[in-house]
Amino acid sequence: MSNKKGVFNRKLSRREALKLFGASGLGLYLAGYVPGVAAASAQPGWSLPKNIILQPRKYKFPSEGKPYAGTKINVSMVAEAKPDALKKVLPRFTEKTGIEVNLDILPYPTLQEKQFVVMTQQTGALDGVHVDCVWMGQYAGQGWIAPVEDLVAETDPDYLMLEDFHPAILAEQCMWENKLYGLPFINAIHTLYYRTDIFDKHGLKPPETWEELREAAKLITEKESKNGVYGVTFMGKRGVQLLCTYVNFLGAFGSYFYDKNYVATLDSPEAIAALEFFVSLVPYANPGVLAQDWDECFATFAAGNAAMNIQWQNAAPGFADPSKSKIIGKWGITLTPGNKLPDGTIRRSPTFGGWCIGIAADSKNREAVWELMLWATSVEMERELAYAMPSSRKSVLGDPEFQKKYIEYETMLKSYDYALGRPRIPEWPQMADLIEAALSEAMTGAKTPEQALKDVNPLLNEILRSAGYQKA
Repeated sequence: MSNKKGVFNRKLSRREALKLFGASGLGLYLAGYVPGVAAASAQPGWSLPKNIILQPRKYKFPSEGKPYAGTKINVSMVAEAKPDALKKVLPRFTEKTGIEVNLDILPYPTLQEKQFVVMTQQTGALDGVHVDCVWMGQYAGQGWIAPVEDLVAETDPDYLMLEDFHPAILAEQCMWENKLYGLPFINAIHTLYYRTDIFDKHGLKPPETWEELREAAKLITEKESKNGVYGVTFMGKRGVQLLCTYVNFLGAFGSYFYDKNYVATLDSPEAIAALEFFVSLVPYANPGVLAQDWDECFATFAAGNAAMNIQWQNAAPGFADPSKSKIIGKWGITLTPGNKLPDGTIRRSPTFGGWCIGIAADSKNREAVWELMLWATSVEMERELAYAMPSSRKSVLGDPEFQKKYIEYETMLKSYDYALGRPRIPEWPQMADLIEAALSEAMTGAKTPEQALKDVNPLLNEILRSAGYQKA
């Protein structure tokens, strides 16, 4: 088991946070009330340990002369648009390098199950693995994937352009205990979509606070439900998407899943208030909202049946697709709302997520996988694959031409200042299952929000104690 302090490491001063993350990452550090937490899991900037002397290799990266020609690598990725787009262009990578790639694209649950089996058995069957950010504690902490800092040190910095990756994305997706374990390939953050035509009709502005959102949702439901349009929609079905949606409220209300001493805090007044507010939106949501996962939530907003939608930014391309959307030219995107503090600032906590490409620790083709990672995440390919999913690079997200074409980019860049990630400790999947059940009980009315959270909190503490996080 890795060092249990991997999530927090140490408390950073404000000056250190500014130095390590820059202005764009400060929101991560200040995201919630939890001391020393940057997006609950973000790590400081990485560097090679001074006591490690790298052995010179025959080839530098990216390599010339096809030194790995004939090598076959097995890579598994999640079934989303960007891996599908990558698979289509892999013949070009093989032509360029001579490396053959068997890219296995699997649905999330299947991918998780298959990778866990292979990673725990250490069979060497996989070379490259797609790692969800919340799996990092398991994969890196238990030695299933290896750090890549030695490979970075041997790579042409003008090609890699590591500093071009948004620091928040790099920290949340690819770092563990101050070490870099891969490169980002898929990033996502929650945003708020709204119907511009409905808002204009009723003289409304995009809400800045959760209270404003609820007021707008109530008004629209009262005025438009007879026309089949409700105030808000979201992913309310029991599961990971419900939990992710709750994070938007949890951080904004000033709480998190546990504190700096790993004591569960879902029974805190702030966490309870966050869930009570979330539940209060149900009367102003479309019928069936509590049975909606990602696809159903997308379909509701795309069909024009809701005036606001709390969802990942990766839904945006679909709302602009005439084959999928009935609201072309009638929607906008903005920051998720937050809560106004006494000083007038708004505390937001848009949920943050994404995927890292890592190298299996037992891979015999480490350098060949690194070649694929360099190529797939290069500036050139990130621009080419932008049609599928957003880049993790600042140069692409901030490009005016791309922002005009992909209207979610500008909001994404702003949202990273406030982003809040989920825990990445190895025990998180077990904790998440319990939390998802509790949230669903509250949303459906089986329990009050207070009772649901007070019932689950001791179970979370038991997991954290048993794992050795809490001091005796």
